[in-house]
Amino acid sequence: MMLETELFRVEPDITVLSCAGRFTMGTRLKQTEAMGDQLVGDGVRKFVLDLTHTEIVDSAGLGVIMHLSALMEQAGGAFRICGANERIQHLLSITHTDSILHHDPDLESSVRNLGGDPQNMAAAQA
Repeated sequence: MMLETELFRVEPDITVLSCAGRFTMGTRLKQTEAMGDQLVGDGVRKFVLDLTHTEIVDSAGLGVIMHLSALMEQAGGAFRICGANERIQHLLSITHTDSILHHDPDLESSVRNLGGDPQNMAAAQA
Protein backbone atom coordinates (compact mmCIF):
# COMPACT_ATOMS: atom_id res chain seq x y z
CA MET A 1 0.00 0.00 0.00
CA MET A 2 1.29 3.44 -0.95
CA LEU A 3 2.03 5.88 1.85
CA GLU A 4 -0.98 7.98 2.81
CA THR A 5 -0.93 10.75 5.38
CA GLU A 6 -3.51 12.64 7.39
CA LEU A 7 -2.73 15.77 9.36
CA PHE A 8 -4.77 16.91 12.34
CA ARG A 9 -4.38 18.88 15.53
CA VAL A 10 -5.18 17.98 19.12
CA GLU A 11 -6.00 21.05 21.19
CA PRO A 12 -4.41 23.08 22.39
CA ASP A 13 -1.11 22.74 20.52
CA ILE A 14 -0.27 19.19 19.36
CA THR A 15 0.04 18.35 15.67
CA VAL A 16 -0.35 14.73 14.56
CA LEU A 17 0.77 13.32 11.24
CA SER A 18 -0.90 9.94 10.86
CA CYS A 19 0.68 7.63 8.28
CA ALA A 20 -0.69 4.49 6.64
CA GLY A 21 0.96 2.09 4.23
CA ARG A 22 4.67 1.86 3.52
CA PHE A 23 6.98 4.54 4.98
CA THR A 24 9.58 3.81 2.31
CA MET A 25 11.74 5.59 -0.26
CA GLY A 26 9.80 7.39 -2.95
CA THR A 27 7.87 10.49 -3.87
CA ARG A 28 5.30 10.13 -1.08
CA LEU A 29 8.04 9.92 1.54
CA LYS A 30 9.69 13.06 0.16
CA GLN A 31 6.33 14.84 0.29
CA THR A 32 5.85 13.70 3.89
CA GLU A 33 9.29 15.01 4.83
CA ALA A 34 8.52 18.34 3.15
CA MET A 35 5.23 18.51 5.06
CA GLY A 36 7.09 17.99 8.34
CA ASP A 37 9.64 20.66 7.41
CA GLN A 38 6.81 23.08 6.63
CA LEU A 39 5.06 22.35 9.93
CA VAL A 40 8.19 23.12 11.91
CA GLY A 41 8.73 26.25 9.82
CA ASP A 42 5.15 27.29 10.62
CA GLY A 43 5.85 27.07 14.34
CA VAL A 44 4.67 23.60 15.35
CA ARG A 45 6.49 22.64 18.55
CA LYS A 46 4.63 19.49 19.64
CA PHE A 47 4.59 16.89 16.90
CA VAL A 48 3.50 13.25 16.86
CA LEU A 49 4.21 10.87 14.00
CA ASP A 50 1.52 8.20 14.25
CA LEU A 51 2.68 4.92 12.69
CA THR A 52 -0.28 2.84 13.86
CA HIS A 53 -1.34 1.97 10.31
CA THR A 54 2.17 1.86 8.84
CA GLU A 55 3.25 -1.53 7.53
CA ILE A 56 6.99 -1.00 7.21
CA VAL A 57 9.69 1.64 7.54
CA ASP A 58 12.86 1.31 5.43
CA SER A 59 16.20 3.09 5.87
CA ALA A 60 14.95 6.13 3.93
CA GLY A 61 11.88 6.28 6.15
CA LEU A 62 14.03 6.00 9.26
CA GLY A 63 16.13 8.86 7.90
CA VAL A 64 13.01 11.02 7.58
CA ILE A 65 11.95 10.16 11.13
CA MET A 66 15.40 11.07 12.45
CA HIS A 67 15.38 14.29 10.39
CA LEU A 68 12.00 15.34 11.81
CA SER A 69 13.13 14.51 15.33
CA ALA A 70 16.30 16.61 14.91
CA LEU A 71 14.33 19.51 13.41
CA MET A 72 11.97 19.57 16.37
CA GLU A 73 14.86 19.40 18.82
CA GLN A 74 16.66 22.28 17.09
CA ALA A 75 13.43 24.32 17.18
CA GLY A 76 13.03 23.67 20.91
CA GLY A 77 10.04 21.41 20.37
CA ALA A 78 9.03 17.87 21.26
CA PHE A 79 8.70 14.97 18.82
CA ARG A 80 7.20 11.55 19.51
CA ILE A 81 6.34 8.53 17.43
CA CYS A 82 3.57 6.15 18.33
CA GLY A 83 1.94 2.93 17.23
CA ALA A 84 5.02 1.21 15.81
CA ASN A 85 4.33 -2.45 15.02
CA GLU A 86 6.79 -5.23 15.90
CA ARG A 87 8.60 -4.92 12.59
CA ILE A 88 9.16 -1.17 13.04
CA GLN A 89 10.11 -1.62 16.70
CA HIS A 90 12.70 -4.18 15.58
CA LEU A 91 14.16 -1.66 13.10
CA LEU A 92 14.40 0.95 15.84
CA SER A 93 16.06 -1.58 18.11
CA ILE A 94 18.70 -2.87 15.69
CA THR A 95 19.59 0.67 14.62
CA HIS A 96 19.72 1.81 18.27
CA THR A 97 17.40 4.69 17.44
CA ASP A 98 14.91 3.44 20.02
CA SER A 99 17.11 5.06 22.67
CA ILE A 100 17.03 8.41 20.83
CA LEU A 101 13.43 8.59 19.64
CA HIS A 102 10.63 9.08 22.12
CA HIS A 103 8.02 6.49 21.27
CA ASP A 104 4.73 5.41 22.75
CA PRO A 105 2.49 2.39 22.18
CA ASP A 106 -0.46 4.51 21.01
CA LEU A 107 -1.55 8.04 20.11
CA GLU A 108 -3.32 8.60 23.40
CA SER A 109 -0.05 8.02 25.28
CA SER A 110 1.85 10.42 23.00
CA VAL A 111 -0.76 13.13 23.46
CA ARG A 112 -0.67 12.63 27.22
CA ASN A 113 3.16 12.71 27.25
CA LEU A 114 3.08 16.04 25.40
CA GLY A 115 0.73 17.52 27.98
CA GLY A 116 -2.43 17.21 25.93
CA ASP A 117 -5.81 15.75 26.75
CA PRO A 118 -6.58 12.53 24.83
CA GLN A 119 -10.30 13.37 25.09
CA ASN A 120 -9.68 16.18 22.59
CA MET A 121 -8.59 13.64 19.97
CA ALA A 122 -12.03 12.50 18.85
CA ALA A 123 -13.06 15.99 17.79
CA ALA A 124 -9.71 16.61 16.12
CA GLN A 125 -9.92 13.48 13.97
CA ALA A 126 -13.52 14.03 12.90
